[in-house]
Parts: sequence; C-alpha cells; structure tokens
Amino acid sequence: MENGHSNGKEIKLGQLTQESDANINVLRRSTRLPYYMRLKYSLININSGEENDAHLFSGFTFNISEHGIGMEGTKGFPPNFKINATLYTGAKTINFEGIIKWLYHSNSEKWYMGIEISSRRDELKEIYTALSETCNLGL
Repeated sequence: MENGHSNGKEIKLGQLTQESDANINVLRRSTRLPYYMRLKYSLININSGEENDAHLFSGFTFNISEHGIGMEGTKGFPPNFKINATLYTGAKTINFEGIIKWLYHSNSEKWYMGIEISSRRDELKEIYTALSETCNLGL
C-alpha cells in the first residue's frame, strides 16, 4: 500500500492461513505480555526536538513486547508523533522516548496507543525478558 492506495500486491490475512480462527498475532514482530504499570507522558516538541518540561498526561501500560509498550491514557496522539514517558515499575522509574504506531479511542475517555520504544530499550527489554521467563508463552 502506497499513500493509501493498493498496488494489488498486498497479502490479505485470509491468505496467510486457511483456519477460520486465525490469530492476527502472526503479523507481530514479537509476543505481547500483560504488563500493568503506571506512567506519565507528554509530546516531544516537534519544532525544537526537546521534550516538554512536565508530563501532562497520565495512564497505564497494558502490555509490553521486545520493541514496545501498549498503553492507555487520558490523551491520545496520532501515529508518528514522538512522546517522552516516565514508567513507574515499583522497583525503579524509567524515562524513555517512543514513537506512536497506532491509536484507538474508545467510547469512554480512554485513549489506547501502541508505542515503539526509541530510547532506554535495554532496560525495557530486561523487563520483557524477566516477564517472559515467568509466563507460559505456549511455545
């Protein structure tokens, strides 16, 4: 798909498997694990490339992967916007930056976003690795 138009070469989900209960996770780069922690976030100033002085919005993570975090918050931003966030893990606080990959707004006041982590990846990957060792991933 280029600029929203089909070139006829895209693979449709139905072409990937013949099973009626096919799981969309086959398209993901890594497995998501449930992960519920508090965070605060704000946009990175697009004009200057600097972060805002204060985290203006609050929310919670709902999952974590090797490359990103799923979060719900009080404000959503469109894909490709950059955010700065502070994750409160209980044991420590991790400040990180990320790029919004998808956005969903429910009928409630909640915004759901998929964030691809662009800084502090090692610390967040440690959390993912520790969780994956304690979870049964069904492999």
